[in-house]
Amino acid sequence: MENFWEIFVNNPSFWLLSGFLMAALFFLMVGIRELKQHAYEGLLYLVLSLFFVVVHIFYLFNIPHDNLLSMVTNQISFWYWAFMIFAPVLIGLYILLGLFNFLVTNTKVGLLKIFFGLTLLCYLFMLGTNWPMDVKGILTFIWFFIWFEVELSTAP
Repeated sequence: MENFWEIFVNNPSFWLLSGFLMAALFFLMVGIRELKQHAYEGLLYLVLSLFFVVVHIFYLFNIPHDNLLSMVTNQISFWYWAFMIFAPVLIGLYILLGLFNFLVTNTKVGLLKIFFGLTLLCYLFMLGTNWPMDVKGILTFIWFFIWFEVELSTAP
């Protein structure tokens, strides 16, 4: 766990990768919501989402060589990416959108999102420290599909 904090959290490249992915997921969700309501602005949001995904992938494979994160990403697998980059982004989305819902729109929905974000955090980084990487990745994607369901079912 100590190496995770040294390599990832204290590294500006990690935050840049996370920001690109978080923006991509946010615009994907907004685009799907808008298209569900028959508003064609959703296509613009989907294009923005695609842009951020492409930038995320491009930067992931072109991190500067003097960066400590580049040593990790040279040998990255899909499950490792899902656990080390996608999971913190998903946890952040759950908690940030949950706090927004809790404070501004709907208290119950906000508490639900915060609960799911904190349970994923506990499962991956507290209870599941010895779990195999593919189990952590699969758990992350299960929580991703739950996020889609919660966001789409609570849309105004």
